[in-house]
Amino acid sequence: MNSSINRHATMTTTAEIESDSPAQEGRGSVTRSQAVFILSMLVASYFYSFFFRISASVVLPRIGAEWGLSATIIGFISALFFYAYACMQPISGALNDRFGPVRIVASGMLLTVISALLMGFANSALLFGIGRFLSGLALAPMLSGALVFQAAAFKNSQYTRLSSITYVVGNLGAVISVAPLELAIKAWGRQDVFIVLAVISLLIAIGLLTQKGRDPIRRRSNPGNQHKPPLSAKSESLRLRLRQAFLTLRRSVQLKALLVVWAVSTAALMVLQGLWAVSWYRSAYNLDLSAASGWATLIGVGVMIGNFVGGHFGNGPLQRRRAIRIFCTAYALCWLTLWLAVSVHLPIYITGLIGLLLGAAAGASHVQCTCAVNDIAPQGKGGALFGMMNLFNFITVIIFQSGTGYLLHWFPAQISGTYTAIGFLVVLGIVAGAVILSLAALFVLQPFSPEIMKEGGGIVTQCKATRHR
Repeated sequence: MNSSINRHATMTTTAEIESDSPAQEGRGSVTRSQAVFILSMLVASYFYSFFFRISASVVLPRIGAEWGLSATIIGFISALFFYAYACMQPISGALNDRFGPVRIVASGMLLTVISALLMGFANSALLFGIGRFLSGLALAPMLSGALVFQAAAFKNSQYTRLSSITYVVGNLGAVISVAPLELAIKAWGRQDVFIVLAVISLLIAIGLLTQKGRDPIRRRSNPGNQHKPPLSAKSESLRLRLRQAFLTLRRSVQLKALLVVWAVSTAALMVLQGLWAVSWYRSAYNLDLSAASGWATLIGVGVMIGNFVGGHFGNGPLQRRRAIRIFCTAYALCWLTLWLAVSVHLPIYITGLIGLLLGAAAGASHVQCTCAVNDIAPQGKGGALFGMMNLFNFITVIIFQSGTGYLLHWFPAQISGTYTAIGFLVVLGIVAGAVILSLAALFVLQPFSPEIMKEGGGIVTQCKATRHR
């Protein structure tokens, strides 16, 4: 057993050294310009993933007031995206590992076309909810697809910065989906806006499908002109990948500690940025919808800034724990400061600045958490492990979004679809408290040294899985 681990460790180290050369495995079948084009299409798809998940903060309050929906229903419809997105995370990660992200992401973008048209033409909560659920299914593979591709087609030393770029572009979708989306719907109407979104989705899918033969992961799985494996073999491979990812997470104290801070951080951000920020600012400062959307947009701008900073700070596994601790602590402090600023009614420009800093701390911490999973993941299994982590991340998002919607239901304002300032302070104070409590997991987090990664990561698990087979 020990000799097996040592051989695997040696192979891993060799792979890491060779990955810094242009002849990295999986890269030989695709030129750099082709790899950059494919990655740009995958990142554009991730932009859509963020756009649709955050767009609920603008679209749902609008149709909620129009259709007379309660906060509970609004929270449930918003969470439908995350129900589908969460359930598909480990599956889509394993699919990206097995079949390559070009085909999987292109298929998701085709389904996004249908979901966008449903949400654009919906005339009831049921139809809009179906469209939102389908968008969660369709957009689940986007982030893991981009991360798996960049790990296979580019040097290991570029992974952190490429992840930073991926998150920056993705979170641009969050920025565009607040104030600019509000202005677009106001000018053109919901139907026309979602028709445009459907057309762009179709163009991205076509762009990816033209490159399906150049996917380095697909070529690595089927070298030369070998016959494709039968469907049963593919299914068995997917089951094995999912099992290995679950066992890796279950046996790794390092990953479980990381998951606690990451899941609570993501859920709190989705509650604020993705659902209630616009309504909270309107309630606390008596703003109109356009002004509140503008100030809420600063949270997304902050996330993009944080994504960029996170890609240039702690670039490497040995600095990873320090970076995660700094950014997660800063995020919790920003949540507390934002809640206090609104509760004492500081000027909106101060509150908006704090929201910007909160987004920046979240963006930096999420880049570092993503890279930490890549540090630990067994070679060629990063998509499945990342998907398994994201499953629990978005289960937490569902709990937070549905829970805050239920609690706000008890604090209705006079206008249908709006809620009192005290209600937001109570509910979002609970969210801030959860973020602060999650910091306890940072004390369990160990340095991301090679020894720790071997013990808690994929090497031991992979050897055990091989032995069982």
